[in-house]
Amino acid sequence: MSAPHEAGWPRDSLVRAQFAPDVRRAEPEEAAELQLVLDNADTVTRLVRVELAGPLARYTRPRTQPRLDLAARRQWTGDIAVRPKKMQPEGGHAYDLQALVIDEKSGELLFTTSARIMVAAAPDIYAKPLRATPDVAGSETNVQLMVRVQNAGNVPLRMDAQRVNEEHWIRDDERNRDARLKAVRRAVLRDKADPRTPELLRPGQRHDFEVHVKSPRYLVGVRPRKWWVPVGVRGEDVDPECVFVDFVQQPRFPVEQRMVWLAGAVVAALLVLIVFMAILATR
Repeated sequence: MSAPHEAGWPRDSLVRAQFAPDVRRAEPEEAAELQLVLDNADTVTRLVRVELAGPLARYTRPRTQPRLDLAARRQWTGDIAVRPKKMQPEGGHAYDLQALVIDEKSGELLFTTSARIMVAAAPDIYAKPLRATPDVAGSETNVQLMVRVQNAGNVPLRMDAQRVNEEHWIRDDERNRDARLKAVRRAVLRDKADPRTPELLRPGQRHDFEVHVKSPRYLVGVRPRKWWVPVGVRGEDVDPECVFVDFVQQPRFPVEQRMVWLAGAVVAALLVLIVFMAILATR
C-alpha cells in the first residue's frame, strides 16, 4: 500500500487530472473500470504524457497512455481498467493508483492525482495427493500419506491436513466404490472443524503435509488390496477440501491363486465323496 498523493500538486499548474470515480472496489480477475479526466485550463495546447504509479500500476491497462496533444480549454477522457491477479496483490487492503501528468517537452511534472482501490479478499486453496510411503504396505503397517496444499487465494491462510476415521476408507474393489467416494467427500466437506496444528501459508505458498495412518489387518489373501484414504484439508475462513491418497496393501501370508483352485477342487471332491458314501449307507 502507499500513501495517497495530494491531488492538484503542483498547485500553479493549469493542467488538472482526476479519476472518476476516485474510490473503487476490485475483485481478483475482474476488471474495475474507471476514467481519467485531463483538463487543460491553459490558453495553449500542451503536449503531455500520463504515467501510472503505485502498487496497482502493474495490474492496470493500459499501463501508459500515448502522447496527448491536450488542446487549450479542452478536456480529455481515457478509460482505465484495474484487474488484480488471483493471488496478488494481497486482498482486504486499499491501494492507491496514481496518475502522473508530465510535460512531454520539458519533462516537468504538471499534476498528480490518485484513486483508492479496495482489493477484495478472496481466500482459496488447492490440494492434491502425493505418494504414500511405503506405497505398498503390509498388514497393520504404518503408512505416511502426503498431501500438497497451496494457498491459491490472495490472503494468508492457516492450513492443516487431518486424517479421517478408518471407517471412511474405501477399497478399490468395492462394488459401490464411486458412490462411496462421493459420500465420504460430502461428509468431509460438511465438517467445518478448525485446523488443529495449522501452517501459515502466504498467497501462492505451498506446503506438503504428512498424515500418518496404520493399514488394516490383512492376514491371508490371494491378491493385494488398494485403499483410498480420505484426508481433510482445512483452513480458517475457507471451505474445506477432501483429498484421497491411495496405497496398496499386501497380505501377511499371500496364497497363490492356483492353490485356492486346488483347495476348492479338493473340497468339492470331498463333498462328492461324502454324498456318495451317504447314498451307499442308506441302501
